[in-house]
Amino acid sequence: MTPDSRLLRTAPALAALAYPVVVWGGTAVSPLLLVAALGVPVVGAVVARHTSARHPWSRAVAVAAVTAPPLFSWLGGLLDFQTALPFHALGVWVPLWTTLLVVTVIEPSVEPRPARSDASRLAFAHGVSAAILTTYAVVHIANHLVGLWSGDAHIAVMAALRLFYRQPIVEAVLLTAVAFQMLSGLWLLAVKPVRALTWIDTLQRVSAAYMAVFFLSHLTAALRARHLRGVDTNWTWLTSDSMLTNPWSARLAPYYFLSIVALGVHGGLGLRHVLIGHGVAEVSANRVAMLVGLGAVAVSALVLTGLLRSATP
Repeated sequence: MTPDSRLLRTAPALAALAYPVVVWGGTAVSPLLLVAALGVPVVGAVVARHTSARHPWSRAVAVAAVTAPPLFSWLGGLLDFQTALPFHALGVWVPLWTTLLVVTVIEPSVEPRPARSDASRLAFAHGVSAAILTTYAVVHIANHLVGLWSGDAHIAVMAALRLFYRQPIVEAVLLTAVAFQMLSGLWLLAVKPVRALTWIDTLQRVSAAYMAVFFLSHLTAALRARHLRGVDTNWTWLTSDSMLTNPWSARLAPYYFLSIVALGVHGGLGLRHVLIGHGVAEVSANRVAMLVGLGAVAVSALVLTGLLRSATP
């Protein structure tokens, strides 16, 4: 397939349409299909890399396909347990991706638009809020790693940490930082010059998109459980159903795994930008970003191992 070919541009939407089948096959056929589910974000990233600025909607659909795991989880949490509407998540998923598939088929080639404005100050503020969230995320992920020891140990550490981050002012700061990250990130993508994407550009975009939808899904799920159902969102909540045998919970395996990977990739690329800005050679900065990303993959695998081992059969 050549770059910008119609067949290439339709691949992400087709992969996203198949995503629920692959995830559910993980419980019905083999857990190995949950690994195959990771192929949908990979397809999205590859197509985003090779789709030119002459097809902005197709590129956007490709980036959206990378967010399939958190988007499917968010829709499931929002719609699968309600009775007010006559449809569940799949009733939105199929029409949504069918529509996006049609968009990629009929989109004409257009002239790329120029950059809209300088956004260096917003980018700096985006980095500051990212530093706040990263600090919390590192502590939160370390708490999850304790789950490799035991669920009780995880809960004990979480109880101690909650004395700080459950303070109203701290929660307000964290939620504000999340909202600012999402909105400022979208704006930075909107004003950034549209050109051929390098792999670094692509990974920065798709990891940002993944984290934005993950934050939306994870925070709304936790807040609904905590405030509407009175559920303690601890290790027991996370592992109440097996991600390998429960048809609904199976979607959480790729969802959680890629969340830490996306955080590491995006954070590593942000650190790369800072290092280059302070005179570090680009080759060295690239190596640092790669090490951070690979470290995130390893940590994510360990966290998921703890979750899968502790989950109720």
